[in-house]
Amino acid sequence: MPFARIHARLTLLLTTTTLLTVGLAGCATPFPKAPQQVTPQARAEAQALFDRCLAVHGGDFRNHAQDLNLSMEGEWSGMIQRIQPVVTDAAFRITAQERFRPSDQLYTAEWQGPAGTKKVVRTSDAIEVYYNGIRETDDKKRRATAMTADAFQLFHLGPTFLLMRGATFTRLEDTLEKGVAYQRLLTTIRPGFGFSPADDVVIWIDPRTNRLFRVHMTLNGFETTQGAHVDTTFLEYRQVGPVLVPVVLDERVRGPLRIHAHRWRMTGADVDRGWNANDVNGPSWRGTATAPAHAIE
Repeated sequence: MPFARIHARLTLLLTTTTLLTVGLAGCATPFPKAPQQVTPQARAEAQALFDRCLAVHGGDFRNHAQDLNLSMEGEWSGMIQRIQPVVTDAAFRITAQERFRPSDQLYTAEWQGPAGTKKVVRTSDAIEVYYNGIRETDDKKRRATAMTADAFQLFHLGPTFLLMRGATFTRLEDTLEKGVAYQRLLTTIRPGFGFSPADDVVIWIDPRTNRLFRVHMTLNGFETTQGAHVDTTFLEYRQVGPVLVPVVLDERVRGPLRIHAHRWRMTGADVDRGWNANDVNGPSWRGTATAPAHAIE
């Protein structure tokens, strides 16, 4: 049989298998919509809920510490790797050291995986990516990396990230899950994640603690994720200096299909090393940025 025909049959078989698996994964959960009318009282209530959540997390991180340094390890589901190979980049993104400086929206990470090292430097309007020390010029990989870098800033900085994006909130109906009526707030952030002009974010607040329980977000910053939305649930927290940091996180795709995506945990955290932008630019870190984050016990 000619090679072209064999290749076509294999492609059809793989596509059919993937679609069947996706079908078994479950139907999509629609992304929440804002109410048609929002009263000033409802907006004030939404802002008060957010302010309490922010206070419990330690307030605006920019007022309390110069930098936040984290390390983490995680596991990607096989399905999300097959559906979104460029976004997950799982050959490089398994463990990471991350460095944040929220005062000027600087985020950088050094990822490790079976294929080697991926280095990311993300500012408010630019992205640099290095694979095994070589600068990446492929625009597709850079756009996907910018989107995931911004998403991780939301996951780790929580309410402070939303402040950085000038978020204003609309109150949604509470959602009951495992006996808890979580309070929900909707906002549109501009810019969105990566190079998206805007993305919608719903935050879930635990009424028992005022902590952030979940973020539910659109992903308009990359062509293969436009129209998709995911949520990340914060399962455990630790106090790190003046701020509360999530240390066990679980991410799910909620639309256009429902599958598990990623589970990870923080293995280290510390604050106020005093590194600057010159210490983290380029293919490798220097100075006080280099040491691993202090181990979390």
